[in-house]
Amino acid sequence: MSITSSFYSALSGMDSNSVAMQVISDNISNVNTAGFKGSSVHFEDLLGMSLEGVSGMSRLGVGASVSSMAASFTQGTLVTTGVGTDLAINGKGFFIVEDATTDERYYTRAGNFHLDKDGYFVNPNGFRVQGYLFDPTGTRLIETLSDILVDQTSMFPPAVTANVNMVLNLNSAVTPTTFDITDPGGTSHYSTALPVYDSLGQSHAVTIYFTNTAPQTWAWNALIDGSEVSGGTAGTPQLFGTGSIAFDTAGSLTTAMPVSLYTGAITFSNGVAASAISADFAGTTQFGAPSAVQSLQQDGYSAGTISGMSITAEGNIVGNYTNGEIRNIARLALADFPSLYGLERAGSLLFRATPDSGDPLINKPGEGGMGNLYASMLEESNVDLAAEFIRMIITQRAYQANSKIISTADEMLAQLISIK
Repeated sequence: MSITSSFYSALSGMDSNSVAMQVISDNISNVNTAGFKGSSVHFEDLLGMSLEGVSGMSRLGVGASVSSMAASFTQGTLVTTGVGTDLAINGKGFFIVEDATTDERYYTRAGNFHLDKDGYFVNPNGFRVQGYLFDPTGTRLIETLSDILVDQTSMFPPAVTANVNMVLNLNSAVTPTTFDITDPGGTSHYSTALPVYDSLGQSHAVTIYFTNTAPQTWAWNALIDGSEVSGGTAGTPQLFGTGSIAFDTAGSLTTAMPVSLYTGAITFSNGVAASAISADFAGTTQFGAPSAVQSLQQDGYSAGTISGMSITAEGNIVGNYTNGEIRNIARLALADFPSLYGLERAGSLLFRATPDSGDPLINKPGEGGMGNLYASMLEESNVDLAAEFIRMIITQRAYQANSKIISTADEMLAQLISIK
């Protein structure tokens, strides 16, 4: 090997360490970049000539080169942001985002997402987050990967009241009497109000009066004010439904449930006819204690619009509506790869699948080995600043050592030229 070849060997070492320093600087510059994955440089030697001919075993190296730059996919620390649409993956997996203009998919650990003006769940580049949508009822998941859309302008349709569940205690220590619809308060022993919803989602106040008519026997009468009824008079109640319930001597309900709450003939003031309502008083008792309601539920509700959203650990995007209803909207999807080191960096904290990475393995959060999601959190960069400084020192010394070879080889060449 000639003296001049030493220049090129040292130059290759300086070039390789320059690349290493560039990678280190990239890592350090992104130490506070959420979702960033640091990289490291691997070198390989370069073989030159054989000292013993083509078949010889002794080969002389001619320097070094960069063989690969591998990303580290170790988990970063999760930090709270207070932003409800920020997401962090605790465990394996990448978020899937798609460029709507090119339909190209990318993969990222950076979960700083938001809703754009059209209601799409997007990253800072405007790429749409991918997942599975629920049907309009929020109960059936449509197993087709698509853009996640949260329509903030759509109206949540109302539901008519069809079932009422009421549990109460009726005081056995009262004197039996007869109910009079013209004086409901004076001829009943207990009453409670109940909202019922018609098919338009309009609420109507119904009051149920309970009257002890005989030992262990109670009549109930559901009344509605005349102002709520077509052709009615405000202040004059009308019968919405009536019936009776009975108890044994131990105070337990003996009447079979459910019963019909609506037994009248009512058309509401908005022109909608009242519909059948089933009432279940199961669990109601007659004890010698003050009458009181323990629970009261009905399944109707008015129309509503979305007022907020939340994201569960399983990746479900849940909408909270102004009518008090909660409904599943979508579920995020995560991707993993047979070889993470085959992924190609695409900038903006995005990765692109390649033949070396293999095809993406797509599952839901918490399933198929995928990690769970944490809302209002982001994953910090996994760059270890102390380790990067140590690498920087070692790389700097290696660069200096190669530059010293060049100066030494220059001195040797000068001595050679000076021979006469």
